[in-house]
Amino acid sequence: MSWQPVKPSALPVVQREYHEFFRTPRFRWWKPLLAIAMFVSCWFIAALLISIPPVIIDTASGRLDISTAAQGQLKLTPLLFLANNLGLAAAIPLAGLTAWAVFGQRPRWISSIAGGFRWGLFWRFVAVAVPILLVSVGVETLLAGPPQLVWNADSWFLIIAILLTTPLQAAGEEYGTRGLLARSIGSWFSSARVGLVVATVVTSVVFMLLHGAGDPWLNGYYFTVGVACSVLVWKTGGLEAGIALHVVNNLIGEVTIPFGGLEGMFDREAGAAGPEILIQVFFTLALVAALLLVARRLKIPQSAAPAAVQPELVP
Repeated sequence: MSWQPVKPSALPVVQREYHEFFRTPRFRWWKPLLAIAMFVSCWFIAALLISIPPVIIDTASGRLDISTAAQGQLKLTPLLFLANNLGLAAAIPLAGLTAWAVFGQRPRWISSIAGGFRWGLFWRFVAVAVPILLVSVGVETLLAGPPQLVWNADSWFLIIAILLTTPLQAAGEEYGTRGLLARSIGSWFSSARVGLVVATVVTSVVFMLLHGAGDPWLNGYYFTVGVACSVLVWKTGGLEAGIALHVVNNLIGEVTIPFGGLEGMFDREAGAAGPEILIQVFFTLALVAALLLVARRLKIPQSAAPAAVQPELVP
């Protein structure tokens, strides 16, 4: 009978927080580099493939001019809006599959330290997020005045696309940045606190850059949201709170799009925003404080060791 060596565990054998969950007996220094490269390349290919059919359809119908798009003057159409959402949503399965392929952790572990997406917690967080962010919109509307809304030929398509795919788009950004990227970076460091700080800063900068804003006020806002979501993930041991914040924020922010057009949706150049965005920053931070209070009352664990060796019972 041949002796078979025991394979090191792919899950933590000692208490680990979310951002350091890849730091297991099977961890090697090069694995985070491989994971990041694999995820980014696969996501880029997926997003490109998803965008090809809408470009072909819009070009054939005359809604998209390839010559102007090649010069960087891309007109956002409803189909391209849908493709953008689906492309970002692709990060959800890709993050889990990358973690499985490189670190040996099954996809369900990318959602939380409990080994799955905690739907009960998610809906609790959504219930807290909705009224706070609605108040934010109300304050902004009082200060700036109501927008001009007009029903048009794209309204029904955009309503359905927003309701079905914007939650997936927001979740995809969280799985990609606060999920796989943050864990890959955080697991590099033996110190949990150093790993947390570095992962938070790097992923928040990446999150900011992904939005392609040329306005300093907008960049400050996106960076703040990135840090806020990172803190929520750290304190709750999973992505649910950050996803709840992100989903509710995006859904409320896109409520006028079906009636106002897509022309200004990605207008993020210098001058696109100003000090008024501090209102959003204030309510975002207020929401983070509320979600952390809920997490504290529920006594949600911040760390776990799912592969810890159980002591043998002495008869």
